[in-house]
Amino acid sequence: MDDEFPEAFSQTFRVRYDECGADGTLRASVHMRLVQEIAFGHSAALGFPLAWYEQHRTFWLVRRVHLVVHAPARYGDALDYTTRVLGARKVLARRLNTARRAGDGTPVATAVVDWILTREGIAPVRIPEEMARAFPAMQQPIAPIPLDEAAPPISAEASPLWIRAGDVDALGHANNAAYLDLFDDAVVRAGGQRVIEAHPRTYDLLYHAAAESGAALRDRAWSETGLWHYRLERPDGTLLLPVAAEGAVFAFLLRGVWGIVLVPLPLLLVPETWARVAR
Repeated sequence: MDDEFPEAFSQTFRVRYDECGADGTLRASVHMRLVQEIAFGHSAALGFPLAWYEQHRTFWLVRRVHLVVHAPARYGDALDYTTRVLGARKVLARRLNTARRAGDGTPVATAVVDWILTREGIAPVRIPEEMARAFPAMQQPIAPIPLDEAAPPISAEASPLWIRAGDVDALGHANNAAYLDLFDDAVVRAGGQRVIEAHPRTYDLLYHAAAESGAALRDRAWSETGLWHYRLERPDGTLLLPVAAEGAVFAFLLRGVWGIVLVPLPLLLVPETWARVAR
């Protein structure tokens, strides 16, 4: 647990070589994977390990993410991640997560994540009383954070893509962090390499549905009025993810896609997904 915040939980992770991009810095998606891991650790430390979730057939899904990548992290860097619950509402809970460079405490990333508790990753279920008692901060009320959607111009051509088996987690759907990689890939293809390497930059995501392994999708990224936008959808037009970005800002939205995570931690989930990145 954390001495400064008794209800917080901290872990230290070291950046691996394969977690860095072409510029040698930690990819944004890795922050989300570590946020999931530390949330899992916090839950287990308070009596809710994976076995508890499997026994009760309940799992947390990510609904909304506000991620700020303040500074670069490179191979071998040790990062101290801390998570704590900010509040809850019926089926959803919100966590504040921070990453600092071990030693000097330099802020590297901050993520506010909303999770929704579900029955077998499908139907939302109310947070049980025993969990609310274990996490007193859940008594603080929260409200869903909206994220506006941007309509793609006719000139923004769609590219086909398929969800890889390696993007899928234990629930059989693409993990929420995988969508950040898809977003960055599309922005790079559209000429935004420098934007996804900028520090700081901010991502805002709102998840809606799940995509299974092998799912055929299409995406598009475009720059408009100083912002980069991204849209991920099924061939029939069902929206999975939209995004926007500007030298300092990206917006990323996913609709019709749930980022599903096997993480015993309180967060928020809503029927659509958005993400924005700003720097």
